[in-house]
Order: sequence, then C-alpha cells, then structure tokens
Amino acid sequence: MKITLHKKTKKYILAILLILLLFTGIQTYSTATEKKTATEETVVFEYSCQPSVNYAVNIRPNELYPGTVLEEGGYYSKLLLEHIQADFAVDYQGSDTTPIKIQYQVLATVNGYQGQDAGKNIYWTKSFPLTEEKTVEIEGDSWRGEEQINFTLGDYDALAVRAKEITGMKVSNEVIVELSGTITAQTATEEVTIPFSSNLQIPLLEDVFQVTKTGGEPVQGSVTETEEIIVPFDRTKVSLLIVLMLLCIAAIPVLKFVIKEPDELTLLRKKNNGIIKNYGSRMVAMQEIPDLEYSRYYQVYSMKDMIKIADEMQKPIIYIPDENMVVRNNELFIISENSLYRWNSA
Repeated sequence: MKITLHKKTKKYILAILLILLLFTGIQTYSTATEKKTATEETVVFEYSCQPSVNYAVNIRPNELYPGTVLEEGGYYSKLLLEHIQADFAVDYQGSDTTPIKIQYQVLATVNGYQGQDAGKNIYWTKSFPLTEEKTVEIEGDSWRGEEQINFTLGDYDALAVRAKEITGMKVSNEVIVELSGTITAQTATEEVTIPFSSNLQIPLLEDVFQVTKTGGEPVQGSVTETEEIIVPFDRTKVSLLIVLMLLCIAAIPVLKFVIKEPDELTLLRKKNNGIIKNYGSRMVAMQEIPDLEYSRYYQVYSMKDMIKIADEMQKPIIYIPDENMVVRNNELFIISENSLYRWNSA
C-alpha cells in the first residue's frame, strides 16, 4: 500500500519531529548530567530503658491470714501493716558500648489534693529522701540497677493530719514512693539523656488501702546521623528518551524519502470528489454542455459564489463526469438563458 501525504502536512510533521528530537536530546543530556543530592538518615545508636517496680505488703502475725507477706493487687489493713517492701529495678540496653553515667534517688512525696487523674489539683506537697542520690559511671552497652526500700505509713499519716491542722483543708492525701533518675550515654555524635521513673501510690488516712503501680513503660529512642548523598540519574527516563530520539531519527528519512506527495491528478480528483459530496444536491451531471451562443460569459471566483448564483437564478450547477478527474476539465457551469457562468476547480 502506497502511503502519501500532502506537502504541507509533511512539512508540519517534519517540523514536529525536529522539535521533538531537539527536546529529547536536551532532556537526555540534562537528565544524564544532572547531579541530584538527597538527605539520608543513618541510625548510629539505639537505646531502651525499662523501669519497673514490685512490692509486697508485710503484716503482723494474726489469726486471719496464714502468713505475714501479702502479694500485689489486694486490699490491705492499715492496722495490721508492718511495712511495705518496694523492689525497684532499671534495665538499660544500648546498641554500642559507650560511656554511661547513671544518677537516681528514691523519694517519698506526700500530697494533699482533690480530684482524679487529669483533673487532679495538688494543694500542698512535701518530699522526703529514702536514699541518697546515687551516681554510677561505667563504660558498656547495658546496665541494671536495683533498689529495695522498706517503709511504713505512720509518719506520712501523721504529716497528713498535721497539714490538715495547719491549713484547715479537707483534702485527700497520698504518698508516692518513687525511684527517678537519668541515664546519660555519650555516643560518637552526641550526648543522650534518658529519664526514667517508676513509683508506688498509696492513699493515706485510710483503714483499708490499695497500692497502685505506675511507670512501667519502656523508654526507647535512637540517634541518627544525616548526610547528603549523590542520587544516580534516572536510567529508566534516559532509556525512554533515547528510544524516542531513535524513533524520531528513523521517522525523518521515512517521511522525506518513503512517504510520497500525491500527484496533481490525485489532488484534483480528491478536490472534485469533495465538491460533489458537499454540493451534489445542487449539481447535475450531463453528457455534454449544449453548444449555444452565449452573449455573456462569466468567470466565477469560487464555489461559494457559484452556489449564490445558482440560488439567485434557481438553476442547477452543471458538470460533465470524467473517469480520471471526476469532473471533466475541472469545470462547473451555470446556464441562464444567454449567459454562461463558469468556475474551474483546478
């Protein structure tokens, strides 16, 4: 099958191919030579710290309980209480060996308050150290610290009573026995400080009490190092651009030398076929044009003018069919009495 394109169409396509070739060439060069950087974070140190606390309630020997040590989670009698044993522990684990400094202390804090949880308002507070502040310095990737405290509630109950006498406030009272401190690890890039705490919360001035444990959640974190890296160019994009360039290069000679322009006869046939297709209802095909003597000859400028004349005179447009050119000599006529109107489509 022979492919043909009009000369103007070929010029337009050729111009598009050249522009596309230039564009893909610039894009390929730009993509392949462009230096892109990206920020990359690398984890250089990771750590975790797990504080915990357990307790046991020691009571006086009596006829009701088989032993003198009661387990966690129960209700306890203030009258039978001998002392409470709190066992605090802290477990630290780092990803690398570093210098570590640990500082911690156990405090008992008595509060006078109203409300609960987020709506809790503390009106007065007083703290007592149950241990000296301790400092441990080691070099390693792990550490475990333990601290056992035995305490009673009598002194704290007495403080709550005295505070009520001093302030006149009718508030709830509690004692919080807490181990708190920090672990400081000196990594290769920075110093990391990890706070930790765990505690026991006990109501005061109550005949029956419970013990609440808090602070058992692990503390985890990491130290990252940020650096800029060079990102390799997009090979997929470059490959697609090169393929597009090659297609453009291959299409140019095909367009210039393989795809031919239609000859003049073909163009005329196409034009005449279009005229008949569009205006066939106004046209009449004849074997020959009558050989008459016309007093007036008119050369019409365009097909639109022929249509106007035919409408005004209410005459058909006449043509002679031709096998080669569809319309013989590419001529159309309008005959009106002694006038001949003629238009040539060539």
